[in-house]
Amino acid sequence: TGKAIIASPSAKKMLAEDLKQRAHKLEKIKKDAEAIAAKLEGVSLTIATKVSSTGTIFGSVSNIQIAEALAKLGHEIDRKTIVVKDAVKEVGAYKAIVKLHKEVSVEIPFEVVAE
Repeated sequence: TGKAIIASPSAKKMLAEDLKQRAHKLEKIKKDAEAIAAKLEGVSLTIATKVSSTGTIFGSVSNIQIAEALAKLGHEIDRKTIVVKDAVKEVGAYKAIVKLHKEVSVEIPFEVVAE
């Protein structure tokens, strides 16, 4: 079974077209991510949570609360793309990172306040 497979010119053309479409699709995904990033520029959130008398949060603030707060502002962001770098254990200012694309991410500052 030592048959060589020779790509016909039409097969080569289809492959080139396929690659072009795939590149176009990837470009569109990145452009969409950049468009969302542009909308998120300058957004900052305030998250009210139950706090003990010492200023410690009951539970913690996670990407779920960030996603909900963004949704209230009209930004539907998948919580899986939201990274909260620091463990949020008390009131104060923090940053979340929304990873929209491997090359596109936005920092969203948020403040945790007592409810």
